[in-house]
Amino acid sequence: MTYWKENLLGSLFCICSFFASAQEQVTQPVLGTAILQGRVQVMDTVMNFGRLPIELKDQVRKPVWGLGQNSAGVYLDFKTSAKTITVRYQVQGGLAMPHMPTTGVSGLDLYVQEDKAGQWSWIHGKYSFKDTISYTFSQFNAPKDGTFRLYLPLYNTVSWMDISVDKGADLSFQHQKSKPIIVYGTSIAQGACASRPGLAWTNWLGRSFDKEVINLAFSGNGRLEQPILDLIKVEDAAVFILDCIPNLDVKEEDGERKLIALIENAVRTIREKHPQVPIVMAAHSSSDVAHIANTNTQEDYQARSMVAEQAIKQLQGRGDKNLYWISSQDFGLDLESTVDYAHPNDYGMDKIAKAYIKLLKGLGL
Repeated sequence: MTYWKENLLGSLFCICSFFASAQEQVTQPVLGTAILQGRVQVMDTVMNFGRLPIELKDQVRKPVWGLGQNSAGVYLDFKTSAKTITVRYQVQGGLAMPHMPTTGVSGLDLYVQEDKAGQWSWIHGKYSFKDTISYTFSQFNAPKDGTFRLYLPLYNTVSWMDISVDKGADLSFQHQKSKPIIVYGTSIAQGACASRPGLAWTNWLGRSFDKEVINLAFSGNGRLEQPILDLIKVEDAAVFILDCIPNLDVKEEDGERKLIALIENAVRTIREKHPQVPIVMAAHSSSDVAHIANTNTQEDYQARSMVAEQAIKQLQGRGDKNLYWISSQDFGLDLESTVDYAHPNDYGMDKIAKAYIKLLKGLGL
């Protein structure tokens, strides 16, 4: 009888502790006008976590639309005096992939900007990947007026999300007003295979510049297609990055001519609205890595990169002075930089990010 009473009292204590803990935080949904960042302007009033407006659903191929519902590169900035931050959400797809961990595919990442000079600190959290995923961030030091940045999952579609802070703490969402850096790319730009969202090279880029970065990368489907080009050309961007070569093959019949035509069309489309804005075209980041024994793969990557570089040089020769090429040598990947030769690991993401940062800073961004 004594044992039964002790267990009952213990259970009641746990239940009471749970409700007391729940009452110590105030919850707010993470959706509303202009809360989410890393999306084109037309998405400011869209009440989901995707990256493509509904108007494009019937214009793009089905896989592009599906991947466009993933929240790659989407983030939110906020200020809070809370000492504990809890984020809960649900996703629609599988939690992990064979070559990419759950924390990268479906996880969150939280940083805080320490000062106006732009120094960022990372805050690790305790996570639980169940039907409802939760991250709890606590026991961190943050400046009184610091800006928090929460990155959403790279390779999953978020159904809903809420954020809870200490009762009595303030919580205000911020929205950066700047000319964005727009990236149109492939699985590598979408974030494969970063171990967590903040280490995707586009997100790394965003912490290095006082500008919003918009990630329009679609795994296996970054093909310089007209609907996406038409979507980005209306943005008042600081720079356009076209990193689609990994998804553009030249092995098929007349492949070289088709690739050149795609590149010329992409540049022409953007130039209709932005005659002077920098456009950066990138080689396949793994097209020139020493000591790779799979020579057929390397030759394939090299071939498409060489054709693309040729197309860019031709356009530069015709007078486009704000068109730039970034080579595989600029990225500098090596034997330890990728998961499967195509997709960078965190070390490779660092190298890619640094190459873009160097180029963009040289352009005065």
